[in-house]
Amino acid sequence: MNPNTDLPQNLQDLIANLSSVQAVPLNTEQGIPFLIIKIPEAHPELLEDNAVTCEFKPSIFNIIYKEDTIALCIVQIRLNGSDSHIHTAAYDLNNDKQFSDCHALLAMKQYGLLVATETRHAFLQFDTRFSGDFDPQEVLSEARAKATDYDPILFSEIAYGLTMQAGSPAALWDYLESVAPFKHQWYAAMAMQAEKVE
Repeated sequence: MNPNTDLPQNLQDLIANLSSVQAVPLNTEQGIPFLIIKIPEAHPELLEDNAVTCEFKPSIFNIIYKEDTIALCIVQIRLNGSDSHIHTAAYDLNNDKQFSDCHALLAMKQYGLLVATETRHAFLQFDTRFSGDFDPQEVLSEARAKATDYDPILFSEIAYGLTMQAGSPAALWDYLESVAPFKHQWYAAMAMQAEKVE
């Protein structure tokens, strides 16, 4: 583990303001997409050598909202199979950069995490094991193709609305699994009102 002061100032600022349930996409380096997550200082064992396992689950949506069709992908990352260490990221598929980063992640080959505490961090890299009869990148592209040219603010409203459907990251994991399960290629289309998902 290295001190956070070794990182660029923008990453230090991000870590300082990151919650312990967020995951924030970073750049894709040499084809490997990276995300940053923050863990409590009280759990340094998560960063011991060879002590971290990680899984991620995407949920791809087209949401009809205010006469627009929003395309997004919510990715949840779970460390060591623990419901206490689930982190959530949302990608706006109408945004070229976010789509590119999510597309790289859904290649289902490799990804990296910058795992940080308030004072220290480590870069971890994982191989992805995927076995399915569909191509997640194609599902992602199809969702993007169905999107209208919406205001990015609508994406923020939808992402917030979806992630607030459950009272905890673990409950959100179960909720997203129920509405966009693997057997449906991690995809769902639905309408959302201002108050709740129908």
